[in-house]
Amino acid sequence: MGGMLALALGCTAVLTWAAETYPARPVRIVVGFTPGTTTDITARLLADHLSERLGQTVVVENRPGANSGIANQIVGKATADGHTLLLGTLSLVTGPMLYKELPFDPRDFAPVSLVVLAANVICVYPGVPVRSLKELIAQAKSQPGKLRYGSSGRGSSAFLTLELLKSMAGIDLQEIPYKASSQAVADTMGGQIEIYPPNLVSAIPMLKSGRLRPLAVTGAKRSPILPDVPAVSEIVPGYDARTGVYGILVPVGTPRAIVDRLSREIAAVARAAAFRDKLEASGGEVVGGTPQEYAAFLKAEGQKWGGLFAQLGIKPQ
Repeated sequence: MGGMLALALGCTAVLTWAAETYPARPVRIVVGFTPGTTTDITARLLADHLSERLGQTVVVENRPGANSGIANQIVGKATADGHTLLLGTLSLVTGPMLYKELPFDPRDFAPVSLVVLAANVICVYPGVPVRSLKELIAQAKSQPGKLRYGSSGRGSSAFLTLELLKSMAGIDLQEIPYKASSQAVADTMGGQIEIYPPNLVSAIPMLKSGRLRPLAVTGAKRSPILPDVPAVSEIVPGYDARTGVYGILVPVGTPRAIVDRLSREIAAVARAAAFRDKLEASGGEVVGGTPQEYAAFLKAEGQKWGGLFAQLGIKPQ
């Protein structure tokens, strides 16, 4: 009994020492997308603020590829000491629903804090004779399958956004898959397809120039950067498709004291006006929160998208 107590006290001392000396060297945030993307911008802004709070350099490492699978793999196999962080995306939830073989296992990660949620805005080609989401739904019901939307494949933001709308509004839209979202946007502006839901920031220039017409934002409420555009939930109660889901995770096994320290520091960053203002100006909703809250959020997202995929008959391939 005495030996077990000594072992327990020893483990507690090690964990306390780890938290007190953390971080012992520069910390890296691994991002699965290229520089300049929303994911990258979020990570770099977070890194700047965390560097100040942790008293140690925090750098961003871009490792694009495999829909963030390469970045996920790197962090999942990293030493669990809090010096390698992942800016995770929704692919952690939807990836296993779409692919039998992945370069990572979602069980390799421990959630630290949800950081930002970002919505899209459902837009139509200006030549389409609808000026509201209600009118779009009405036309889709009167002409099932005639209206087309562009996506960059199953699991993409556009696919999730509009397939959820189809399911909840009881309408039929035809998916037109593209290799790249940029081509889907171009074809919507050109009138080859009728509907596309770009992210809020990228949509602004196209809305101002009149090349796209906004109908509704896909978050749970209106966006401060498009206050006159209703949320889908105002027309379809309960709808919420914020597919830009950015949060910090660490390799499983990272000492709890370090996870809690990171969570507290990220929560403090999330409250900072300089951080919030920049991300909200980019269309993001700053969240913050505990590891438990982030874990609960991911579980709820898994149930939502898993239910949709089951309804669509989508299985891992």
